[in-house]
Amino acid sequence: MNYAIITAVLFAFSAICNTRVSRGMDQITANLIRLAIATLILGIITFIHYPQSFHAQAMPVLALSGLIGFGVGDIALFLALSKIGSRLTILINFCTATIIGAFADTFFLGESLKSETWLFIFFILTGLTLVLFPFGNGSEKNSERKLGIISAFVAGLGQGLGATTSRIADEIAIKDDIVITGISQAFQRVCAGMLFLSLIYLIKKKFIKPQNQIQNYKLAPWLILAALFGPVLGVAYFQEALRKMSSGETMAIVSTSPLILIPLAYIFEGDIPSKKSIFASLLAISGVIGISLNL
Repeated sequence: MNYAIITAVLFAFSAICNTRVSRGMDQITANLIRLAIATLILGIITFIHYPQSFHAQAMPVLALSGLIGFGVGDIALFLALSKIGSRLTILINFCTATIIGAFADTFFLGESLKSETWLFIFFILTGLTLVLFPFGNGSEKNSERKLGIISAFVAGLGQGLGATTSRIADEIAIKDDIVITGISQAFQRVCAGMLFLSLIYLIKKKFIKPQNQIQNYKLAPWLILAALFGPVLGVAYFQEALRKMSSGETMAIVSTSPLILIPLAYIFEGDIPSKKSIFASLLAISGVIGISLNL
């Protein structure tokens, strides 16, 4: 249980760091640097300790998972963080990923949805509705909020589909009695996401004129911490938690990360949630926990 609790805390701090970076740099550049740091660290660990954890047929599937989750998903995540902050972004991201993951597992892995799952999905959707609406007046700030909310949903879509795709890769490897460790899976996924973002970065650099931004060296500590708290330590503790407990129990604890973010977002971002927002967040997270425990 301790590993899962630490994972939830690490993911919460990762969101704070990612938000700080996303507001000082463009989303593609920030995420590319973060993934490059994570790829280097995870790659060193993988090739030294788990060189046997590669599978020819599973590698392309893990690469696709990384492209979906760390490539497309994280671009949307960083955009959402810059527009609506960490608390709301991570809440939408976790909730959407849980629902999408449940349906993706049903469609691609043949796992049926339990009757209780529909009730928990209703809890999630009701909680999100209470958090997100009404939008208010059609001001420029409100337009940015809508863009941030849409981006957070896209990020959740990427995370949910990416998680299911990685499970497919794991099943492919298991059939040949090859165990792809969590660190190795993270390395292969992050590496694919980094390569995809590198391509996007080169295209952006060629056709889009760069805007004035905060000097990058000031953001270096936040970038390093974002990489460590998220793709490196966060993933490592998450995989260790999965070794100690069931996936449902692990996800149920990790999904409390948006609640941990409430005081952190207040301290670091000055984000003060309303009572309605806190109640709605609790309702949505209870749905996430319910789905996780019914896996």
